[in-house]
Amino acid sequence: MDLILLIERIARHLGGVRYLALPLLRGLAISAGLVWIALAPADFPNWGATAVAMGAFAAYSCGLYALLWRRPRFVLYLHVPVLLVDLGFALLLIHLTGGARSILFLALLLIAGLQSYYYGMALGVLVAGGASAAYLAVVWPTLAEIEVANVAIRVAGLLGTAIVVGVLADVEARERLEVARLGQEVRAREAFIRNVVESLRDGLVVLDPEGRVIAWNPALETRYDVKADEALRRPFFEIFPNLKSEGLAGPVERLLRGEAEEFALEALEHETLRSGRVVLNIKGSLLKEGAAPAGVVLLIEDITERVELERVARQVEKLAAMGTLSAGLAHELNNPLGIISSRIELIALEVERYGLPQQVRDDLQVIYRNVQRVARIAQGLLSFARQSPGERGPVDLNRVVEETLLLLEKQATKEGIRITARLDRALPRLLGDPNALQQVVLNLLTNARDAMPGGGEIRLETGQIPDRPGWLRLVIADTGSGIPAEALPKIFDPFYTTKPGGTGLGLSVSYGIIRDHQGTVDVQSELGTGTTFVLSFPGLPRGVS
Repeated sequence: MDLILLIERIARHLGGVRYLALPLLRGLAISAGLVWIALAPADFPNWGATAVAMGAFAAYSCGLYALLWRRPRFVLYLHVPVLLVDLGFALLLIHLTGGARSILFLALLLIAGLQSYYYGMALGVLVAGGASAAYLAVVWPTLAEIEVANVAIRVAGLLGTAIVVGVLADVEARERLEVARLGQEVRAREAFIRNVVESLRDGLVVLDPEGRVIAWNPALETRYDVKADEALRRPFFEIFPNLKSEGLAGPVERLLRGEAEEFALEALEHETLRSGRVVLNIKGSLLKEGAAPAGVVLLIEDITERVELERVARQVEKLAAMGTLSAGLAHELNNPLGIISSRIELIALEVERYGLPQQVRDDLQVIYRNVQRVARIAQGLLSFARQSPGERGPVDLNRVVEETLLLLEKQATKEGIRITARLDRALPRLLGDPNALQQVVLNLLTNARDAMPGGGEIRLETGQIPDRPGWLRLVIADTGSGIPAEALPKIFDPFYTTKPGGTGLGLSVSYGIIRDHQGTVDVQSELGTGTTFVLSFPGLPRGVS
């Protein structure tokens, strides 16, 4: 095993297994020469000269080995000089070891075969022809009758070796190119599949037959804050332990046992380890190797936002229905309230005429004030519930604030919240939609009230902006719990909320309305102290009504 590893290491260093033939065959030639020297009788006439020539060839080969190890590609470019030197040594050794009778003729076969293998059949045949001519010239003086046939066979074998090896090398080169082309196609297909998987917005998990994760795409890393290195090779339900009790374990185990081909779970509520509660659609498919189960593919779609949108849409429908109902109720209340108010006014006149007690007069005044209050509330409710056509006109910002306070002030007082309003009566009007602006004010007042469950103070102030001529300002400040600094940049994002049960749409919609009125909003908040919203709008020129 160690020898195989060593050979693989040498092959990688030289540029591939294909290049191992150079050093291995050269080593074979050296070994054959040394064996001949070792077994030949010492009184052989050319034994000493042969030993010297073989030693020189071995030394030359060692130098070639060193150059091949340091610069393998460069040695291939030196094939002509190396070829000539190798032929020279081979012919010298053939001459010294018996000429026509020398078995070292096999070295010529190696040389011709290597030329065909590395440089093509044409060059191999050319080398074989030249080597044959040189061989005949060297062995001619030693050629006996019996050796003629042997030499002819050797020359034919030399030419045949060059042709056969050249054909095999050409076939191998074509196959190698085809393998390279197929490998390139496979790599391109793998890269394409990897790109598709990594580009998926839905989570993709692949499990092996034991339920361990073997693929984990970036969507899961981003969405659930679990990196691929943290997930790979771990049991899936170790990463998502809650999914086991939430209903996913059974379908996955049936797939792993091969009892089902696929499954689909819709709107599965899942409590993640790091990202809170989510709603998922999960589809599972069985992977097969032959007929046996080989794993599971899970496609995980996060539909949390979609479910929230559907819930908000249903809530909006309810609110719209309530708005219609409120508008109808306010309209129906206006008629009897008008009758009650007029009757009270008539009774008050009768009181003056008949001189009834002061207590009766006071009671009538109390009744009249409360009837007027109910009428104003009904009018504010009707104004808020009225469907706006989106048309703009001059708007009295003070009136928007006062009508909104009618809807909220009484309830806020019951909850221990004091509301103070300082309104600039000289405030110019602005161009806008009064219903939309009332929605903004009501939302900010509601948020302020919710931030003070134990009571507190809400302060409203209107006025002009000194350093921005022609601009109006509405300040809504509370003494509530405040907004954390890390949450402040996100409060206008859709679906972002810090309130339990909140939709996360109120401030987002309000911000859109403010921007639609070419206004700006500034927020200042401190935990435990309170929050201040400053709304700014461009005003209309004086005299525009």
